[in-house]
Amino acid sequence: MLKGFEILIYRRKFGRGFRPHFSLKIDGIDFHIDSSPGIGFNLITHAHTDHYGLRNMENRKAVASKETARILETVSGKRFRGITFNVGETIKVGGLKIKTFDTGHMHGSTAFYFKDKGILITGDVKDFSSFPKCDLLITEATYGHPAYVFEDEIDRVIRAAEEGRELGVYPVGKAQRVAELLNENDIGFRTTEKIERICRALGIDFQKGEAKLLPTREVRNGYILSAQKFYRNRIVLSDHIDYRGIIEMISHCDPDYVLFYHGRAHWRLIEEVKGMGVTPLTLTEVVLKPMGVK
Repeated sequence: MLKGFEILIYRRKFGRGFRPHFSLKIDGIDFHIDSSPGIGFNLITHAHTDHYGLRNMENRKAVASKETARILETVSGKRFRGITFNVGETIKVGGLKIKTFDTGHMHGSTAFYFKDKGILITGDVKDFSSFPKCDLLITEATYGHPAYVFEDEIDRVIRAAEEGRELGVYPVGKAQRVAELLNENDIGFRTTEKIERICRALGIDFQKGEAKLLPTREVRNGYILSAQKFYRNRIVLSDHIDYRGIIEMISHCDPDYVLFYHGRAHWRLIEEVKGMGVTPLTLTEVVLKPMGVK
């Protein structure tokens, strides 16, 4: 239920545009979500570069899981000076209690739940099964187009690895998921120094073998592990929920309002959300017409 300006969602101006993602003011305290540093606290949902954790290494008011901080430190060679926690803990930030949840997107990926305000902020999601019900769900729409309905092709990944093929992955996140998958199936592989460093930092050891785990740009004779359709030589392996999964997550959380902030929600997704009795919001709407949420 909308109510006054107790909670304000906004974007920060930067030159001719805006700072990354968005911010909230809750009881007078500013929280910036996956953004560059600013007055207040920066909540970092995970360690991918487009979520700006590397911009917050020196920010003592940055908030990230211990695994996220470990990955950022390994990649940057710098110490993360912010606030860290174990995913699943309830933390107190600026006097507000925030319950944290695992999103399953990558090691350390976190959803933040302001229980007293009924606000759940997810970042990117692969597994929403632990999420609570909420009044306002702020979430990704990376695969918010109805053309993206898929299942992970785990068997194809295993078969390609057993054949010693090149497997193209993002070095941060997906590489570690695939490394664990190959370990579970007792398949050795070779990889780059960067991928190995991140794996070791997270306690992922592996045996050497014929399969090759490489950054996507280095694959010459193998497969890209992705749900993105522009890769012709791909095996579907996504770290996000698909179009159907987004709808299932919204049903699971049962919010009054949903705000899509990372990726673009197709008009059919908007209509499906409305059909569920949920009011969809966009960043443009909340910035031009500030809204508070009980």
